[in-house]
Amino acid sequence: MEEIENCLKVITNPADAGPGDLSGALQKLDQVVKQSQDDIHPRLRHFLENRSYQKALVWLEGDTPEKGVCGG
Repeated sequence: MEEIENCLKVITNPADAGPGDLSGALQKLDQVVKQSQDDIHPRLRHFLENRSYQKALVWLEGDTPEKGVCGG
């Protein structure tokens, strides 16, 4: 989960990222999620699959993300 959280921090704060960090974090996150799909909590997986990165980070930090509309 630490790898996912680190990627999410880069993705949700792109102004703090260096050259190539954002695209690298997105690629790494996709790779980790694909490899660890069965080990990721269903709610977190939902946020990641829908690219709700801010919500995923809030959830990982132990808070409750605001409800939104997923999938239309």
